[in-house]
Amino acid sequence: MEHLITKDSLKIFKDNKEYLLNDSIKLLGFNNSTKILKGFKEHKFTTGILYLQPSTYIAKKTLCPMSIVAGCKDPCLKGSGRLGMTKSQMAMTRRTIQYLKDPDSFKERLRQEILKGEKNNYCIRLNGTSDIDWSDLIESLPNIQFYDYSKVLKRIIKNQIPNYHLTYSASFNNTMSINFIKEAVRSGVNTAIALNTKETEGEFKRPDCLTIDGVVHSLISMDRHDLRFLDPDGAIGTLIRKGSNKIQRSLDRLTPYNFFATPELLGRLA
Repeated sequence: MEHLITKDSLKIFKDNKEYLLNDSIKLLGFNNSTKILKGFKEHKFTTGILYLQPSTYIAKKTLCPMSIVAGCKDPCLKGSGRLGMTKSQMAMTRRTIQYLKDPDSFKERLRQEILKGEKNNYCIRLNGTSDIDWSDLIESLPNIQFYDYSKVLKRIIKNQIPNYHLTYSASFNNTMSINFIKEAVRSGVNTAIALNTKETEGEFKRPDCLTIDGVVHSLISMDRHDLRFLDPDGAIGTLIRKGSNKIQRSLDRLTPYNFFATPELLGRLA
């Protein structure tokens, strides 16, 4: 394992080897977050999500190839909600180590688990906290609806798998990231923009429209549910920032660039 995981992770592995190599524990969580439950209540979809440790938290080779460019490594969802709990963190670590140790075996276990849970109104999101290309697995399950958010724009544009819906996860971390957003919109790619606000007193409100390259686009709320494959083709949506406090959001507004969008950064798309 030494060549696959970081030095810090190696100690975790040695101290918890029996648990981390236990392949009898299920890989997917179903309907296990507030936002996912919204999709179940509103559209009756059962959603299974795979959560791994993102970027280089465990793996020597990043599981999120655009995390540095996009500036999302630190504010990743791994620290928010139920994922911030020690038990959940260890479960994410277990899955990640098992994936790194034997990707083919891991995918086969995952495929069997997906098939076993299949029912009406059923969907799977494999990149809950990673950005891995799962195309081979998804193509082997053509009757299952898959979806993901991704920051790898080329992968989204090239995707031709009928049962795999991808939404571009926008970033305002630098000029390159902002240009990627413009390219995504020009290409008709569904795009999600995370806003640096919770709309509390004194904070900016979620906009209803946005000018990109001189064209005004209507925005949808992507907080109503997580079922992105139900969005219209080419939809552009906004998400309120999770796992933050007002002071942190205020400080981030002072930076010239940020993963999370402010009114000033949104203006750079015009």
